Amino acid sequence: MKLSSLAAVAVVGTLLPTLASSQEEQSSSLRRKDNERGQRRQLNLNQFHDPRSEFVKQQSDAIQHNANSARPNILFLLLDQWRPDWDGQHKDTRTGPLPLNMPFLDEMSRRGTHFTQAYVPSPFCGPSRACLAFGKEYDETGVMDNKRWSVDHTQWTTVYKLLRDDANYHTMSCGKDDFYEWDYNFPKYANNPNNMPVMDLGFSDAIRSDGKVRVAKDADELFKNEAYRTYLNGITVKKDDGTDINARQAYKGCFIGKGAPDGCDATSFQNEIYPDDFVRDKAIELLHRKPAGKPWFMQVNFPGPHPPIVSTSRMAASVMERQWPDPINNPGFMRCPQQTQKFKLNNQGQILPPQIDGRCNYAAELENLDALMFSIVKHVEEMGELDNTIVIVAGDHGENLGDNGASGKGMPWHAAVSTPLFIMGPGIRHGRVHEGPVSTLDLGGTWLDYAGVSSMAPGMTTSSLRSILAQDMSLPRRPHVSSGYLEWRTVIKEMPTSPEDPTLTSYKLICAKSPKGMKGAPKSATPFPAGEPWHIMLFDVTRDPDDLLPIEQLRPDVIAELLPLLPEGWCR
Repeated sequence: MKLSSLAAVAVVGTLLPTLASSQEEQSSSLRRKDNERGQRRQLNLNQFHDPRSEFVKQQSDAIQHNANSARPNILFLLLDQWRPDWDGQHKDTRTGPLPLNMPFLDEMSRRGTHFTQAYVPSPFCGPSRACLAFGKEYDETGVMDNKRWSVDHTQWTTVYKLLRDDANYHTMSCGKDDFYEWDYNFPKYANNPNNMPVMDLGFSDAIRSDGKVRVAKDADELFKNEAYRTYLNGITVKKDDGTDINARQAYKGCFIGKGAPDGCDATSFQNEIYPDDFVRDKAIELLHRKPAGKPWFMQVNFPGPHPPIVSTSRMAASVMERQWPDPINNPGFMRCPQQTQKFKLNNQGQILPPQIDGRCNYAAELENLDALMFSIVKHVEEMGELDNTIVIVAGDHGENLGDNGASGKGMPWHAAVSTPLFIMGPGIRHGRVHEGPVSTLDLGGTWLDYAGVSSMAPGMTTSSLRSILAQDMSLPRRPHVSSGYLEWRTVIKEMPTSPEDPTLTSYKLICAKSPKGMKGAPKSATPFPAGEPWHIMLFDVTRDPDDLLPIEQLRPDVIAELLPLLPEGWCR
């Protein structure tokens, strides 16, 4: 596999629109040929109605069968809070065109498989990543939000530990992982002020860093040696007026301060010290020092595009001439700030200071990330290892981006509970768009499958996506996917549209136990009933991906089929 065709496209922050347009046409052509509405495959009853215990057994048998296959390297590029339709493949939205240029992901789509319904086990950073690490559903991990860990995980086994110890992989991680801070080998900080118990996450090498706000706010004396904070503290940058300032002070001025009065300007805060660019640099550093002749796994945890949404001058200028679609049912929200203000040139000839918020700057972060991901993959190619490397790009969850008056995560709506997912590599079909529901929980099982791990740890329910990636329908597939967070649970299943129409569609059942579980609901949704313990909502995700048309009153038959798939004690 050669990426030389993209070498001129992404030179950290520089994207050529001509190639992006060409790749867009190729991607659109593939969709027209393979995914016309109304021509989806017919139902295979044996595929969707295996009992759960039989499904887990089938997965174990399939992984055992793959144990003697060639073992590829695995590169997992993970973005934080990435909305599913902001992936460069969706050129139109309900509120207007989406002029997002992501040529690396165009190439991923052309050379691999693109999943349009990839759901996360929980749409919140810590819980989603804990599910992935432990290979378990949300209610089985004991990690209910970013702060509350309700069980002691120190003796639990992670998929990373299985890769390292059972498959003899060199396992690496860098960036904002949102994992347990006190890893035995790679603690996030040098000191442990609360004497928390330590555990082995399963990494052979790691460079761990914090999220955007914690890097700015947390005191150095309490959180010593966190990688990104330490880097910023150790360098000096110049301001627009030529005076020197500590890089972390400039960073703090941009992310939690008042901008220029606190040291944040176009000269002091550039991509050389940007958090996502730092993580890219650490990923390449890990690749440089890995041992030769051994299969490897690396998870690159980018902090973007998670808020605060901040663009450098260069990033902000790259998106300001394009028009960005409004949120659904919320016109004018998250407008592009650099389009509504007047700016003067600074001493370096730059027009804009760094910009914060706005859908346009969310796009700027994504386009920068696209270039950074390409540079990592290009480095793997230059090492001579890309032909034997599976590359996976996904988010830990989505982002509502102001739809129906709500921004952020933690909600059951498609924009928050799902994420883009692209996979390419040896043995993976090219140019395929998979429209059925899958779970990012199963990325761990996919890694173990390709690595030849013959058995999982007790309690793991992660499975493998290899049946889809290799298009081998003899392999088992998860019969439905689930997600949840605090006040709600949901289950999504692909099934016949109706008894009369065998064409497959995806139905999503939501069970909310309080009005908090309906935050961001469309105006068409029935309000939470007073005095009732639950509220049920049903959507046809395939025909209504924006969750605007609740159909629970129309399809009691679908509700009856999906209710038993919810966790025990939810709406039943």
